[in-house]
Amino acid sequence: MPGVFITATSKNIGKTVLTTCLTYALNKKGIDTVPYKPVQCGAIQKDGSWVSPDAEVYRNVYQPRNEEEINTYLYKPRFSPHLAAQLANDPINPKKILSNYEKLEQDHDFVLVEGPGGLAVPLIDEHYGNAELVKDLNLPLFVVASAEVGTLNHTVMTVSYARSKHIDVQGIILNQYPEHPSEGIQENPVMLEKMTGVPVIGMVPHVDDIETKLKDKAVLDIMTENIDVDYIANESNS
Repeated sequence: MPGVFITATSKNIGKTVLTTCLTYALNKKGIDTVPYKPVQCGAIQKDGSWVSPDAEVYRNVYQPRNEEEINTYLYKPRFSPHLAAQLANDPINPKKILSNYEKLEQDHDFVLVEGPGGLAVPLIDEHYGNAELVKDLNLPLFVVASAEVGTLNHTVMTVSYARSKHIDVQGIILNQYPEHPSEGIQENPVMLEKMTGVPVIGMVPHVDDIETKLKDKAVLDIMTENIDVDYIANESNS
């Protein structure tokens, strides 16, 4: 079971938090799982060094082994990767990402690859972006989407774009599901499945200040109890 690729319908959907929570849930099931962020824009300083903020979130549940790389390309500007790479004079080489992924795959049962931004984000130019990386990695695709109003449009467009690139979306996870959802929000999972033909495999509750609580196993259990984690693990074999 090599792994899966996780994308989102837009920014601030909670893709990194979900990747962290899934890392916890899969490891809890006895599946040796590593989170991997191939490209990170928007580096932060920690102890005098520039680090990946998403990889720092992962560290709530996963500590890299020795010199293990869970982030390959790191850029300071919070720009689209293609532009951040140009400004840094450090172009993204997909072969380097594939090599790093293969090392992680050899050392672990499962790799959760979190793409930067949404599926249509360019990594090199208009011809090579996240969609092309998904195809090069040959991984199943899962989409993290908002549970709120607007998700039908954003999610259907993401799935349609994936299919235009000959990528099959294997599942949708709705994040930040409110404790008291409106009728419209309750209808969203049903309509998403009808419109896309893709199963909604999880609905994750809204938790205030979630990034500050990711070391709490009780919170992690709440975040993942309504996600079909077995489905995610099994789809990597299909």
